[in-house]
Amino acid sequence: MTRARFPFPTATAALAAASRRPSSWSVALAALLLTAPVPASLAQAGTPPGRRPPSWADIDNLPTLLTAHGTKVLQQDCNQRGLQGLYHDRSDTIVICRVHRDPQAVWNTLAHEATHRMQACAGGSITDPRHYQAMARALATYEPQEWRSIAIYPREQQLSELEARYTARLPPEQVPRLFRRYCTGSSPSTLSRQP
Repeated sequence: MTRARFPFPTATAALAAASRRPSSWSVALAALLLTAPVPASLAQAGTPPGRRPPSWADIDNLPTLLTAHGTKVLQQDCNQRGLQGLYHDRSDTIVICRVHRDPQAVWNTLAHEATHRMQACAGGSITDPRHYQAMARALATYEPQEWRSIAIYPREQQLSELEARYTARLPPEQVPRLFRRYCTGSSPSTLSRQP
């Protein structure tokens, strides 16, 4: 029996092929050291040429993992211009907007929103503060538009956006590992939160 794939639009062959090109983003992976130690094999997984782009299987598997830990993952038409997705912590829901044209774009949004879920599990930042500047430099160098977009957020949200944008560019096998690290055995209702 085959499992139904998470319902995202399929990419055309040309877009799928374009999304397979190695990204220069993976060069900056060494700058990210999360609070818990990352095994050397995990850190090396994203260095060129070994970094593989996200597949539809990766995209299917991440919502399955999120759902297994209580997070609802929905796909919707979003009416707000520029909105690609969101994480609503009170309802523990990730919404992926139907605006993506290829697996890389879908993955980036899904992994970005999953990072906000990880931050909720951790009760804040998931990154060792010593690495914020390196992450910011990497984002500014390899994804300047993403870096500039952080400025539209209130100052108190900019760190969480930096982490989410950076994590979304990690190799696809790393994001579920990070989710398990921060969210296994925890749910929003068990975290101390401000009303």
